Amino acid sequence: MRRYFKRAIAVLAIALMCSTLIGGGVLAENESENDFNDGVNVEETGGNEDVPEGEPGTVSGETEGEELETNVEEARSGLAGAVSPQSDDCPVNLTLKSKPISFSETYPVSVDLGDTIEYYVRVDNIHDNDDLTDVEVKIHVDNSLEPDVSTAKYNLTTNPSESNQHPISGSSDYTVRQEGNDIVFKANRIPVSKFVMFHITCNTKSEGIVSSKASVCSVGGVSYSGIESSSTYHNVRQEVSDFSLSTQLQSNNKWVDENHVFYYTINLLKNGKGVNLSLPYQIVNGDTVKSEGVLEFENGIGAISLPTGCAMKSSKMPTGLSYIITHRPDSNFTWQKDTMEGTTDLSGSTVQFIAGQIYNPLKYSLDTEIIVKMDGRNFKAGDSFTYAIVAENEDEYPPFNMFPLPSGDSDTIAYYENSARIKPSSGTTATLSIKENVQSYPCMVGNSCGRVYKTSAERRFWEEVACVDCGYSVQNRNVNIAPEIIFAHPGTYNYIVFQTAMESSDYDSIQQDSAQYKVTVTVSANGSNLTPSLTSVKKSSDGGKTWVGQSDKSKLTFTNVKIDGVVKGDIDKDGKVNMTDVIACLNHVAKKKILTGEALAAADVDGNGVSMTDVIKILNFVSKKTSAL
Repeated sequence: MRRYFKRAIAVLAIALMCSTLIGGGVLAENESENDFNDGVNVEETGGNEDVPEGEPGTVSGETEGEELETNVEEARSGLAGAVSPQSDDCPVNLTLKSKPISFSETYPVSVDLGDTIEYYVRVDNIHDNDDLTDVEVKIHVDNSLEPDVSTAKYNLTTNPSESNQHPISGSSDYTVRQEGNDIVFKANRIPVSKFVMFHITCNTKSEGIVSSKASVCSVGGVSYSGIESSSTYHNVRQEVSDFSLSTQLQSNNKWVDENHVFYYTINLLKNGKGVNLSLPYQIVNGDTVKSEGVLEFENGIGAISLPTGCAMKSSKMPTGLSYIITHRPDSNFTWQKDTMEGTTDLSGSTVQFIAGQIYNPLKYSLDTEIIVKMDGRNFKAGDSFTYAIVAENEDEYPPFNMFPLPSGDSDTIAYYENSARIKPSSGTTATLSIKENVQSYPCMVGNSCGRVYKTSAERRFWEEVACVDCGYSVQNRNVNIAPEIIFAHPGTYNYIVFQTAMESSDYDSIQQDSAQYKVTVTVSANGSNLTPSLTSVKKSSDGGKTWVGQSDKSKLTFTNVKIDGVVKGDIDKDGKVNMTDVIACLNHVAKKKILTGEALAAADVDGNGVSMTDVIKILNFVSKKTSAL
């Protein structure tokens, strides 16, 4: 029996020791702080398990029980020096977080190799009554990370932002030291119900999943073990580098077509297999960022378009990828290479295709004139008429009069980019010519290249796009001072001409011509030379829905009509503007009942032809949303 008692005592002593080691402290997360919702939650465990009755080691009887109790106490006393003080409740609560924020091992947050991860551990005093002294905690940093102790900081607020952080270096209340991959923080004192937050920044060294966690070292000189936070996980992606793709355009020192777009297909491979990648990039012209985006690669394939003079640049191209880049076939250019290949590395990758223009660009003035007519009165001082000449496809066609000569604000004919203006003051017919007009004019002539620039804007454009600046001198040259279109490729180009504005002292009584003309220029090629011709002129009286060919291509006629007694908005001439006029205007726009004469002039409130804009203006006036038409 004595042998069984001794066996029971040994079993219970071991059980008691295990229970003490396992259940030494309770760490409960403080759920009242929203910034820290995934901290430590170590539940209290263990006590002595009951020994089933009748088994060896079973103790029965009052005397034997008393003896057992005595022996257990003796056993406890004998083991006290080997039992961790964790048997007492740990007086701190520990929470570890990171920036970028970490969610779980299953969904680790991605971090670019070379970027940093900031860890911050919050240490709360959860003791009921006492301040805590000499509190040491540590963050065990993954071996693939490089801690930077110089970045260590403390924070006494719940907001981990940098503005609330203070350097530990030089502080008398907090210290930090590095022990291998452990960053050990110490707080001399944490008051009751208060906390401190420690920060450290780590550099990423290699790709892969990295994890870190925090633990309690000691409080008040009492050591702890096994009091740990949950781990954070990050996916460190492979090294990234700079990448650039551009087109060098060789234009025979004559012209660069800034409207041309080059298209490229990029194939990225890793170990011979296409990679899926979201690559941020910028489209730049020199130092100017034109646009930004993310290029998606699916099974290694991505496509990008580059306007003339622009380059695609990215600082996030992964290293160690093989690339194969091809340009879309473009019969307007000759190419030194159709495909370029290489491998991305830390030194960066610069890919430049060289394209030579097949054709010699030429400047051409539309071989026609705008005829402005006034019906019902003569032109008078103050009259002004402006006409737009715009490319039907503005993204691909060269603009009308890209580099207009200085026009000032005189009463003479003036030309602007995509428009022209005339200010007739007498008669009933005026001519606004857009035909070629060669005259002697002071130009800027390149000192070494010999290029002739009529305007500063043209010279600056060439320098920016072609990266050429050889200086210049001013010389008189016989040049075309009429508006020009610069064609660099053969094809068919349409331009729409219409009256955009009229100014007059009796503006309200003028019915403006809403006609549109479509002028078609065909550019043919003979070897590298281009020849333009005005091949057709069509007219539309319904806003461009239908077009009728004109036999006389030499003139585009616009007739404005003076109508007496017209009051804008009063379409039915009943002396007031009301819903009847709104409906009449709407029926005209919907082509249910077409207005003519004075009624049409009254409906054209904004002077740009009758449209839904006029309907809305009249409706707003009738409903008193506006006080004037």
